[in-house]
Amino acid sequence: MADAAKWITRLRNSCPKGWSVRNMRGKVFLSVRSGKGGTTATTVTLPIAWAADTVPETVQLITELHKLVGEGFDLRDAVAKSTQPAAATRPTVTSEWPVLVEKFQADREVLAPVTETSWKRNYKPFLERIVLLMGTSSPPANARALAIRLIEPWAEMPTNRGKAIKCLRLFLEFGVEECNLPPESWTLTDRAVKQLRGAKAERRTVATITDAEILRLLDSLADSDAANRWRNAIQLMALYGLRPEELNHLVVKPHPTTKQPALFCTYQKVCNRVKTKPRWLMPLPLTDAFGEQVDWNLAGAMAIGQLPLPPLADKYAVRTFLERQKYWLELKQQYADCGEWVRPYSFRNAFSLRAHHLGHRNDVICMAMGHSLSTHESSYEWARDESVLEHV
Repeated sequence: MADAAKWITRLRNSCPKGWSVRNMRGKVFLSVRSGKGGTTATTVTLPIAWAADTVPETVQLITELHKLVGEGFDLRDAVAKSTQPAAATRPTVTSEWPVLVEKFQADREVLAPVTETSWKRNYKPFLERIVLLMGTSSPPANARALAIRLIEPWAEMPTNRGKAIKCLRLFLEFGVEECNLPPESWTLTDRAVKQLRGAKAERRTVATITDAEILRLLDSLADSDAANRWRNAIQLMALYGLRPEELNHLVVKPHPTTKQPALFCTYQKVCNRVKTKPRWLMPLPLTDAFGEQVDWNLAGAMAIGQLPLPPLADKYAVRTFLERQKYWLELKQQYADCGEWVRPYSFRNAFSLRAHHLGHRNDVICMAMGHSLSTHESSYEWARDESVLEHV
């Protein structure tokens, strides 16, 4: 009996901190506690007899399991890896991860067309890192280990970390379903997804700048050909509530009723596999400090080729220009102090608020802005506190 106590004590003392063993029907029962105060426990029965002559084997296995768990393995996956042939945890396409990525991209295209921008933003950087990691001399051996290594560059960037985990899960699901990746090793569980993607980034409130602030910004621009082109672009965004990208997709057409020049936007924004429709634009004149509407006949000017625009090939061109303007930076700081975010979409927010103040129907506003009612209600400003005070 004394000898049994000795080997049991030796076995238990060999366990890492938070790890413990006991007898479970003649087998070694392993418990691993983690989290604050060790409140979370994971348990597994090891395929080793609870006996004195198996102590060296048990200690060796627990040491290996501790190393694998530290590398990101789930405890059960670590046991499977340590007690089964190594080939069982490896993909059947061990050296063909780049090919698997190509197949995955083709499959995405079949499900729904993916724009080049969406691919570069939501897939490409993460898939490239997956290929890089799986091509190393010691590649991750399962889904969780790969996920942990994948998100390292974006550890402090909640939005990108979430995108990385979403991309990985879709990629591995495709690999398991279509390319024979072993599901026991290459399935990213709901628990792992929730844990690794972390908390979502706090949504920032886009500021709604006033007509007076927009007019002051325009007045602050230099008097030069280049600045005048940017002045035209900003006027278009303010008057019609445009997205920056839509400046590249404007055409002049005769108004169906008046036959006067009117602007039409051919841009189709892809959102959740749904494309917005090309649309007529509705001009909503700004009001100056004297309460007078500012008359900008931008459609007429564009119709006769008198509305030159700046180079807009770079999707961030508008933002880059605005970030160089002193008054824009003052606005950013002013609204940041109130917890709001001034960005090019602030012109769309201003258009939305102006439209509601003018009494336009919600469906008309949504059609003019090129989005759904649900998007409008969740993302754009309808009214301000002072609107309520007007009726008190």
